[in-house]
Amino acid sequence: MKTIWLSLLAATLLLSYPVSGQTDASSLEAALHGKPLGLRSYSADPVMKYNWIDGQLLPEPVMLHGLAAFFLDSVRQKGSKILIEGQRETLVRVGDKIAPMGRVPMRLEVEIQAADPAKVFPQLQAALFFPNLQAALDGLPDFVKDMLPFPSDGKFQSTCHCSYIHQDGKWVRRDGNAPKPTAPVQASAASNAVFIQMAIDAKVTGALTLILYVSERGRVEEVWLGKPLALDVDESAAKSSRGLIFHPAMLDGKPVGVVVIQTLSTN
Repeated sequence: MKTIWLSLLAATLLLSYPVSGQTDASSLEAALHGKPLGLRSYSADPVMKYNWIDGQLLPEPVMLHGLAAFFLDSVRQKGSKILIEGQRETLVRVGDKIAPMGRVPMRLEVEIQAADPAKVFPQLQAALFFPNLQAALDGLPDFVKDMLPFPSDGKFQSTCHCSYIHQDGKWVRRDGNAPKPTAPVQASAASNAVFIQMAIDAKVTGALTLILYVSERGRVEEVWLGKPLALDVDESAAKSSRGLIFHPAMLDGKPVGVVVIQTLSTN
């Protein structure tokens, strides 16, 4: 990846763009085409679905989250659905720069039901996308803000020298000197063998990094993509990780939610 291209990407993402004036598919496509866009849903799923209800855009559950730039290819309306096709590039950190890693297809589907498209289209840009990269970074949940963009080499080191635990329904930041909870222990079968077979079938090699939020119940509540490998492999690994069960992390004799970095490798 060329340094000039990376600098251009970073500069473009930091620019805001207009959020009004689109009244149909072609005008929305013209306004967004060629711009790297940050999804408010942080979805890294191949297909992200939304429902337009009472003037609001409501996203359906996300299987795999991630910090990415979405590049729009086309916008079209098919019946009561607005279909936005494009490419997604996961953003990673290379030294002190933010760089794209891997471009894969992605489709956004907005079900507007009986709503007037001419009233929905002008609101879609602001509802779907952040105005710039800094806004996307600022909007990240606290427990992954220190981790994303993830290092491209997979070697994460905390920049804030802190950690987060989930307790009593909220995330609590703890500095590096605070007592650490015990690590959650995986109770269900390891997924690495399954991952390796996925990679073999997809004819790819390398490592994939996922960031798991393991709750006080020992369940994987959210999966975030740190370092991608390949579209089908990333998606399948996320689904597999969602099914993992842990003995939860413990702090002062009580279960707490924590973040677990999961690296899966074909080596």
